Amino acid sequence: MDLNALLADIAASPWVPLVVLLVCVLDGFFPPVPSETTVVAALAATVATGDPLQVSVIAVAAASGAVAGDSIAYGLGRRIGLERFAWMRRPAVRRVADWTRARVHRSPAVLILAGRYVPVGRVAVNATAGASRLAYRRFLPLSSVAAIAWALVCLAVATVSATWFGDPLWASLAAVAVMLVLGVVLDAIGRRRLSPAAPARRPAPPLTTGRAPAP
Repeated sequence: MDLNALLADIAASPWVPLVVLLVCVLDGFFPPVPSETTVVAALAATVATGDPLQVSVIAVAAASGAVAGDSIAYGLGRRIGLERFAWMRRPAVRRVADWTRARVHRSPAVLILAGRYVPVGRVAVNATAGASRLAYRRFLPLSSVAAIAWALVCLAVATVSATWFGDPLWASLAAVAVMLVLGVVLDAIGRRRLSPAAPARRPAPPLTTGRAPAP
């Protein structure tokens, strides 16, 4: 079986943009869905086959799905809040939610644009934006800019991989590998950035012997 020919046929399928769209929507409120790897794999295979129209359709589907998924997370946060379920009331989760809530009105652009690259972080930021009653008319433009920038990053990774390796199979594998490494790095940075610092411990009082001080 010629895997390259098979991947070329799959990349040209009209179902690919729909799959990318659905995966990106789900990833917006359910982080285990691997949207980044799906998008870059589809884009890399399509770029390698030389179909610019299909590449454009997939990129638009990725950005549109990301906006829709972010809006669902926003709506869930606005409707059910951040304390409905027991796991939301855990101290670590509450600290992150409080940290994000305190900043989402002051610097929503930074949180939404940066959070888009952290799978768990973007769900937390978008849900907190909804729960904190950030106006949707402010949220939607920022979410759209973040989604378009994210889709362009995926396209850039896919294009470099396709140009370097030339065939759909290796281009897809290379693009997925790069995106996984990038995701791990950004996730680590995002977790550190979104996690509030632990409160400083108060120094222990000096030990005393119970004797009165010498005159």
